Amino acid sequence: MPAVEAVLGTPRADRYLAQLTSHLSHRPGGLQVLAEDADTLVVDLGPATWTIRATPEALVLRLDADDPQVLEQQSQRVAHRVEQIARRDGLAVTWQPA
Repeated sequence: MPAVEAVLGTPRADRYLAQLTSHLSHRPGGLQVLAEDADTLVVDLGPATWTIRATPEALVLRLDADDPQVLEQQSQRVAHRVEQIARRDGLAVTWQPA
């Protein structure tokens, strides 16, 4: 299954995870939270699965999808959302093959 990852260096990863958890728990656009705990959130985007993990040094994003084209589309969507939330810190999502 094709996958991409991005590591966003920030000491405030736990804050971003909490903000994303709060936002995504309202199921915007029909999204479904599959799992969550203190440092990880897994979200069903429909055609892809988005995993968000907070470490002391970084926010780690991972996207998995069966179709490479879907992966590309969803990676742009996710990057846009995360960059909006993290705009004050100037975080930018740079995807790498997982």
